[in-house]
Amino acid sequence: MKCYSKKVCEKCLCSEMAILNRTLLFKKKRRRIHMKKLHKVLGITLTAAMLAGSMSVSVMAEDNAAPQVDTTRKSTANSDERYDKICIGLVSDPKDLAPENTGGDNSLLYVNYNFYETLFDYRDNDYVPILAKGYTEVDDLHWQVELYDYIKDPDGNNITADDVVFSINTLVDSGKALKYDKFESVKAVDDYTVEFTWTSPVDGIGDLEWPWCRTPIFSQKAYEEGNFHEAPVATGPYKVAEYTVGSKVVLEANDDYWQTDELRDPEHKANVQTIEYDIIAETSQHVIALSTGQIQYSEYVPSENIADFEEGGQYADGNDVYVTQGSGLRVLMGNNAEESLMSDVNLRKAVYYGIDNEAIATVAGTVLPAKALGTPFFPDYNTDWETADNNYMAVYDPEKAQEYLSQSNYNGETLTILGSSNEIDKNMMTMIQTLLLNIGINVEINAEDEALVQTDSLDPTKWDLLITNAGGGCQIGEWNRFTNYNEFGTDYNMAYIHDDTLQDYLTTCTTLDGHTTENMNAMHDYILENGYYCALSTNAMSAVYNSDFASLVYRENEFLRAGACDYYLD
Repeated sequence: MKCYSKKVCEKCLCSEMAILNRTLLFKKKRRRIHMKKLHKVLGITLTAAMLAGSMSVSVMAEDNAAPQVDTTRKSTANSDERYDKICIGLVSDPKDLAPENTGGDNSLLYVNYNFYETLFDYRDNDYVPILAKGYTEVDDLHWQVELYDYIKDPDGNNITADDVVFSINTLVDSGKALKYDKFESVKAVDDYTVEFTWTSPVDGIGDLEWPWCRTPIFSQKAYEEGNFHEAPVATGPYKVAEYTVGSKVVLEANDDYWQTDELRDPEHKANVQTIEYDIIAETSQHVIALSTGQIQYSEYVPSENIADFEEGGQYADGNDVYVTQGSGLRVLMGNNAEESLMSDVNLRKAVYYGIDNEAIATVAGTVLPAKALGTPFFPDYNTDWETADNNYMAVYDPEKAQEYLSQSNYNGETLTILGSSNEIDKNMMTMIQTLLLNIGINVEINAEDEALVQTDSLDPTKWDLLITNAGGGCQIGEWNRFTNYNEFGTDYNMAYIHDDTLQDYLTTCTTLDGHTTENMNAMHDYILENGYYCALSTNAMSAVYNSDFASLVYRENEFLRAGACDYYLD
């Protein structure tokens, strides 16, 4: 029997300023919160649906900076005062605030993380205890989680083990629970202890994500007596004050928040009294709303209007802009089917060394060049990969490309590159065509409707090179999509890679014990060595914010925690 309880080191009890600065995203890695890890429960966000179309804040653009705290000024971080009100612009209506809809669109996710809490929070490659004190691994199939005995919602309902059981079963019964593959049941052991029963040992990445980190916990009494669709009552640092469908959601700080000063997580602290989410469907109206002061933060300003809020722009006074790398990753993969020209590793490397990601990003517009085989906002991404000797994403080397070409079986054949007919992909394909022609490789472009691309990509006779978007919610999940030969010939392993050694790496890296830096590095190097695919770009996402923001706080899954942000008070 192993027991893991929540412990907070002395460093966690330092100034709130220092803790909040952990979440600021500059050109360096985030600092980890000083919590003792929950051993053997390393998890990675696998919920791709929650990531789609949203903003990542893991890596700042080189020419932009997030707000940096001026320690000479009074702010919410070094004061007991709260900022009065902040308005955030959204483009869609949350529609339904009930907890079983927690995996809904981005607008809902933005809002409900302020008032719903979970047993644990996945952050910085850790499971951080929130409602849970810790857990005990009874045996391979039975794990117990202990709660604090003083958790209350704003209506005074005490959260017990029975409430946890009810909350989890509500989500499971709704059919909207993801990654509950190993969940069999949950029961109350006593008033403040629940026991999870798994169908098989918990040993894979993401096995605990939804049961522990994506399932809102709430009072059964409040749920059955209230209207959670419009006015949920939950345990978080904020409570719903008003919800007008199609117009706005207003949250007020929960003055009776259950967490003590000793336990209070900085992301679960109310630094602003009122958060208003204004639903503004037209992105052009976000420009007006920001310029008039109706809202103070938006991720939806059209790209052509961003300059208006930068230095020298007409709305620069009181506003600023930063650019971040988004969650979307575009890749170029070669067709590894035996009959394909691209089954030749030397030809694949010739193609990839002959591609200039900087040039591709320039012509594509709203993207940033990829620097390694991965997506930087994933916790299991390693920036060391960017400087690997054999990293063809980090350099543009036409001479090396021609060396590999001379060693290949290429004889002037025309390669077909398949991709979407959207403007970004078409511009990318045109630039790739030009770059490869410069080294002696002929390319024809086949730009199709996205639905047709999905169909034709599964036919290895219709393409040699393919531009597609990665997915997976974590780095190893992303690699799994392109390399797992158990998915051979599907929209996961569409490159037709069948490599036993690579599969062994993948199998190892997707286990809790095997998901190590060493193993991930080895897999990355192996993919490079064999030139299985090439990352092209990540999405560039811009946000406009008011100068009263002293620091910005985001969740790992990319959503701004407006209530936890630091604000200037003077």
